[in-house]
Parts: sequence; C-alpha cells; structure tokens
Amino acid sequence: MAENYSNYLKVVLFPGDICETDAGILRSDCYTVQHFNYENKRTRNDEKGITYRAEDPTWLECTIRLNTPEAGKQFFEQMQENESFAYSFLFNATFSATNSIEKYEDAMVAIGYIVDIEEVYNTAKETDQPEQMLMHIKMLLNTITFIGKQNNLVLSI
Repeated sequence: MAENYSNYLKVVLFPGDICETDAGILRSDCYTVQHFNYENKRTRNDEKGITYRAEDPTWLECTIRLNTPEAGKQFFEQMQENESFAYSFLFNATFSATNSIEKYEDAMVAIGYIVDIEEVYNTAKETDQPEQMLMHIKMLLNTITFIGKQNNLVLSI
C-alpha cells in the first residue's frame, strides 16, 4: 500500500541561506509553503545553442502560512530595505525531537528582491482553529541554487 504523505510538510521556507547556516534551524524559524512557482526563460541561438540578449526577468511567487501576523514582519522590513536576501526552500524536511531541522531531501536557495506582498487573513470565527494568515510574496530573482539529494549536488542558475 502506498504511503500517505498528506500528514507531512512537503516544503518549508527558511529566510536565509541554508548553505551558510551552521547552527541548527528551529521549526519556529521556518514557514509552511502552501504554493510556489517560477519560470526561468532564456533565448538561445538555434544553430549553436548559445544564449543571446538579456534574459527575461525571473519572478518567484510563493504563498506561506503564518501563525501570527507578527511573524511576517521581517518580510515587510526586507522589502523596504531594497536589498537582495536569500530564502531557502527545504523539501521534505524532517525535524528532530528538539524541533530543529534534522535533514531534508532537496533544497533550493533563491536570492532576490521582494517586490510585492499580499496578505490574506483567516477570519472564520466559527471554527476552533486559531487565526492564521497567508502571505503571497512576489520576488525578483537574482540567482537560484539547487541542492540535490543528500546535500551533495549543487546547481546554480
């Protein structure tokens, strides 16, 4: 019988570069990713396959779940600073008993500028769920680095 993965976190977002972080990353420092997408297009010469002209800008859009509205404050601050920041997407992350990241299958480190943020609040008061917030983030990417299985394959775009 196939294993049911619906009870596990598929992707978590850590605001920072996973490759440069030595200390353990706590679960409270990560955000659950509901959705993300990006498209990287390049124009190539038909004869030689060499890229030419400027690349189209690459936009990454993601939706994350916040437990409290205060948790998204750092994203607004980073948008106002107008500097590029690193964001790590960790796929199938496993947390230890101390709530720190123990391992992950694959990762993607996106470095870029946050250009737009949209918030959606859970306002349904009839449920017993705590109030949550979704944050849609649009980022202009500078670089993307993929880290492969067992953290040993690195591919930069």
